[in-house]
Amino acid sequence: MLTCAERAGSVLDVSDDDHEAGTDHGDSGRDEPIARRRDVRGARRREQILQLLQGPGNGSLSVEEIARRFDVSFATVRRDLSRLHQDSSITRTYGGVALSGPAELSIHQRHLEYTQEKDAIGRRAAELVDDGAVVIVDAGTTTEFVAQHLTATGVTVFTNGIGAINILLRNDDVSVVVLGGRLRAVNETISGAEAENMLRHVVADYAFIGADAVHPEFGIASRTFDQGRLKSLMMQRARHIVVVADHRKLVTDQFQYWSPLPTEWHLITDDAADPAAVEALRSVGGQIDTAQPLRALHDSVN
Repeated sequence: MLTCAERAGSVLDVSDDDHEAGTDHGDSGRDEPIARRRDVRGARRREQILQLLQGPGNGSLSVEEIARRFDVSFATVRRDLSRLHQDSSITRTYGGVALSGPAELSIHQRHLEYTQEKDAIGRRAAELVDDGAVVIVDAGTTTEFVAQHLTATGVTVFTNGIGAINILLRNDDVSVVVLGGRLRAVNETISGAEAENMLRHVVADYAFIGADAVHPEFGIASRTFDQGRLKSLMMQRARHIVVVADHRKLVTDQFQYWSPLPTEWHLITDDAADPAAVEALRSVGGQIDTAQPLRALHDSVN
């Protein structure tokens, strides 16, 4: 016979599981506020699971450990892990879950992060472009700021980034060539054989390369194999290579796809970059330039 506490725990687990499985208990009007609260609790729990995986010394968790930590049923944990597997960069393992790489944010979320740093980096990069130049602009939220700050006239831009295309549509001094291929919606990137074939007919003055990470040994990280191939070709088809990446991108190697760094290249980052990471990249041929965000300029004046 179950104790009162055990019966209460069973009811809570069944209620939570039934809601997430979509069971209809009849009185939908009365149950809606309860369902919303459970949905918020579930989202918060999944966020906390992901934070645990990303914490130092973790990287993997078992179903039993998660159930014990959050006091929920195994069935609820398995549904949480299924949701995380769909939405984030995790791998289901036998009896648990492991972090396969940093969680990929949506393009909307990326636009809200480190905007002032990206703006300062993009502004500094765009100053390198002279009138009449031919440039390659990689996809990414930081490279979008390069496109936004282009003031040179008679410029031709080859790009695989939907964001850069939309920005440059409003610039009458820039001719845009869209690289063809398959669109990856989550980061609004075009890649594939068509884009690569187009670039083989180009020798650009500059290639502005975005990065999920920059590492002195592995190079420049991408989310997919196709994106990595295209970045490598972009760097091969330009006289000057400029990598644009904020300071967070210099201290991680948790990615699977990498483009090797060229012998000579230029990195523009922000002034919060770790000095040790900067020195390591300088040791492998990087010319490092640190841009100061407007926030930092404002603070120094005050």
